[in-house]
Amino acid sequence: MQLNGVDLVERNNRPSVNNKVAIRTLFINNGQFIDPYDVSACTIFSKLANTTPSSVLDSSANTISTTASSVCLMNFEVSGDPDLGNPHDGVGTRVTSQNLGWVDPTLYTPGTNASGIYRSGVGDYVVVLDGSLDLSGGYNLNVGFNQGVSLANQASSVQDYIDIWTVKLFESSEYQTFINYFKLYNDTFTTITEPLLITTKEKLVNKHIKLGSVIDLKIPVEITVQNKTIPEETKNILKDINITNPQVKIEKVNEDSTSLPSRTLIIDFTNTNITSDNTILYNFDTNTVSNTLLGAGVGGPAGTYVITVKYTYLNQTFVSSPFYFSVS
Repeated sequence: MQLNGVDLVERNNRPSVNNKVAIRTLFINNGQFIDPYDVSACTIFSKLANTTPSSVLDSSANTISTTASSVCLMNFEVSGDPDLGNPHDGVGTRVTSQNLGWVDPTLYTPGTNASGIYRSGVGDYVVVLDGSLDLSGGYNLNVGFNQGVSLANQASSVQDYIDIWTVKLFESSEYQTFINYFKLYNDTFTTITEPLLITTKEKLVNKHIKLGSVIDLKIPVEITVQNKTIPEETKNILKDINITNPQVKIEKVNEDSTSLPSRTLIIDFTNTNITSDNTILYNFDTNTVSNTLLGAGVGGPAGTYVITVKYTYLNQTFVSSPFYFSVS
């Protein structure tokens, strides 16, 4: 994924200790993504040193215990200004939402201070564990970013980790914790003696969509290395490399009309999401697309659409053939 144009390696894409790693989590309630009332902190511990998450939690309060600072490896906190009131109240130049505890992703720049918790979409939050810098953060869940104990990043070795998110889901609720896992790997260096012969294959999973749906269009991408002289173990390493910069373009086919262009552009190439297995996702809303179509004078949202994907693998950019799907 990208944050303010900076490429990050997601936790499921075999991040190395020297990568800029996106420690990302998505909050879901009653079947839909939601923004918690307050995202207080993302705290990182060693999974090996803490065989169970309960070893760093206060069981009575369901939050991180006050004694856990001695084994905390890194902490990312809110960026509210404690001099302007409650640091979790969203006050301060770095927090641009009316809600609490997050930072606008356009403010992210790589730096040696942990620069907060970024909201990249509804319910979608990320912190950046940057192993290429001497990163540091603050540890004190009761004050704003870097206003408590200064903590140098120690999550910098090859091992398993737990990341604990302390949040308040609603204004009237208590703080609680959500626990995820990730692993950092050694850098995988390899050499080859000839240019790579790469072929890719894409397919669209969604062929028919019901009008009124809001659905992720799914396009899996398969990478094949065709060089006969490259050993299989090297090919396996290359297959572990994820595609980057996934983009989609969507057009509507104007059927049964001689006075209109053959297609109407709905979305030009725009950045989108990708999973760890190289599946490109784009959240397509059949309700909002109708406004674009009616404004262009080409009718309603029902009909045939074309989606094209573009992405990068190593030093090559690939553009897929157009895939057709229908909305009815």
